[in-house]
Amino acid sequence: MQTEESLEQLLRRARPRRAPPDADREQVRRAVEAEWLAVTRQRRRRRRWSSLAAAATVLLAVAGTLYLLRFPGVAPIAVATIDRSIGSLYLLGERSELTETGEFSVLTAGETIVTGSASGAAMRWHQGGQLRLDADTRVDLVADDTVFLRSGRIYFDSQASPLSDVSNPTAASRFVVRTVQGTVAPAGTQFMTAQDERTMTVSVREGEVRVDGDYYDGSATAGQRLVLEGRNRPVLANIPIHGGAWSWVESIAPPALVENPTVYQFLSWVARETGLELRFATPEAERIARRDKLIGRVDAAPRDALRLWMSTVDLDWHIVGDAIVIEE
Repeated sequence: MQTEESLEQLLRRARPRRAPPDADREQVRRAVEAEWLAVTRQRRRRRRWSSLAAAATVLLAVAGTLYLLRFPGVAPIAVATIDRSIGSLYLLGERSELTETGEFSVLTAGETIVTGSASGAAMRWHQGGQLRLDADTRVDLVADDTVFLRSGRIYFDSQASPLSDVSNPTAASRFVVRTVQGTVAPAGTQFMTAQDERTMTVSVREGEVRVDGDYYDGSATAGQRLVLEGRNRPVLANIPIHGGAWSWVESIAPPALVENPTVYQFLSWVARETGLELRFATPEAERIARRDKLIGRVDAAPRDALRLWMSTVDLDWHIVGDAIVIEE
């Protein structure tokens, strides 16, 4: 009893901790809103108890974050750097105001990025890979491995570009896209996710994605598109992996980071950005491509770059069907 009384006296003497500023509270609220929404919606019919447990975990994380915000100097988590932007690109502020941003901006967890009607952005994801946003898109940057797509269309390539800094060819080990209709988890993938009021569409160029939906699960591999709409069963269809719906991905491709790349590096970049296969008509054509170098840096859309730069080397090229064919 004496110990309890002493403890009570000690607590009475302690000064209360300073509450975090309203702005910090609002930032935390927005950062975890997507997490909370996804967790509480997942598996409502089949895994109710699992969802409640996960939601409890999120609440504990919120409490922990608010606790940390009581102390000054807590650094934000940088998740991406914008390498290229077209048109208007904004960050959504704490009071719903839009602040314009641009190339080379560093984005942090908890921020919301918004593109305009004729805009787009390409960013280097710090945990590996590349993220791109189409026009009229709104994305919450939840964490260094998670985004919440509220509306619009995004593309993610888990591999480093063949024309990125070769000293750091980072590939994403984990990247998750969450929406109001489910969670998209890729495996070694180039894929595109679109979300509107009722429909989520996942298109796969390379690798595989798994979708954990509110009502149904699904998966798709290269050359497939998975559509989830409301309570309907998922619809899986075959699609081309180049042109058409993928054109916007090419148009926002970031500039190369490698100066004087080999012709082979350059062609590999064009093939990956366009979804076309790279073929060499002869072993000698491939040997030349691996030996010769381009002079300068590539800063043009992939198909435009292909026309411009290949005119400077001793190789011919043709697009035949689904492939770029290189000849002597």
